[in-house]
Amino acid sequence: VAVIQTRLQTAIAAVEKQQQLLEQITADLLETRRRIADTQARYDEILSQLNDRAVQAFMSGPASNLDWILGATSLVDLSDRVEYVDAVSQSDADLAAQVDYLHQQLLFDEARLEDLQAQRRVKLAQAKAIQDQIATDLQQQEDLQARATQIAEQYFQTYRSVKKQRAKELQAAAQAAAASTSHHDPVPLPAQYQHILKICPVQKPVYFSDGFGAPRYTGHYHLHAGVDVVTAKGQEIYAPFDGVARTSYNTLGGNAVYVTGQDGYVYNAHVDHYSALSNGPVKTGDVVGYVGDTGDAIGTPHDHFEFHPFFPVPADWPVSYYGYRVIGSAINVYPLLVAACG
Repeated sequence: VAVIQTRLQTAIAAVEKQQQLLEQITADLLETRRRIADTQARYDEILSQLNDRAVQAFMSGPASNLDWILGATSLVDLSDRVEYVDAVSQSDADLAAQVDYLHQQLLFDEARLEDLQAQRRVKLAQAKAIQDQIATDLQQQEDLQARATQIAEQYFQTYRSVKKQRAKELQAAAQAAAASTSHHDPVPLPAQYQHILKICPVQKPVYFSDGFGAPRYTGHYHLHAGVDVVTAKGQEIYAPFDGVARTSYNTLGGNAVYVTGQDGYVYNAHVDHYSALSNGPVKTGDVVGYVGDTGDAIGTPHDHFEFHPFFPVPADWPVSYYGYRVIGSAINVYPLLVAACG
């Protein structure tokens, strides 16, 4: 579409230039036609005078001038009559010369008129070709926009369908977890990191799986940098260690609560509403918020839970099901949740 827009702008500029040239040629055509009309009128006038003189000379006969000269009564009269005859002859010659000049001028102007008309036809054809190209580009742009709209609608239909199915699956999993006493299989952790999370960060019963690194497409393609802890809407979210809590908001995560402690900070997203301790110092187990479905989680209440360590990530930290140990500054938190929540 951007390429077509550039081509359209160039074509429109070319049409405007052709239009200016056409206007100039049209003005020249009108001026040339006016000159031809004026010259033709002058030509016809002088030619009429010459025709009158020719008729007069024919009626008078070849001897008339001589008889008129010989009829002079004195030398002065004779001189005046000879001078008059010469003046009449010179006038006839001048008229004939003007007729010839005007005839040549007419031929020149008519040739220029034909040339201007030919130029005008060429410029009109060029402008028509550019206008046709603009129409073609506009149609192509409309087709591309229509296709993009269709693809986007198909994408959103698929997204809504997948999101709806995922919500059903998570809800079913949460209901199954609530009715079950089973625990997740332990995930080996380096000994010194076994109890970073002092307690499970969400009020039980909860359901979660090893979703660290799963592909996500909401907003834009990205990797899931946490684990979704699914439970009922309104369940309590706890500070998993001593530290400082603060609230935040973003489009994808909706309402969020951070808790920063000695070893790192946790991020809880999709919070329904905050508690009195959502901002400020907290102790382990203090309620910092309540599970919800804000942001892009509408219809699927859960706590999107991340852990961002302050310590270097050990080389033997467990890799997630999707093959990730670290995404950005977030570490695979599934082993910590298994250790804290069972």
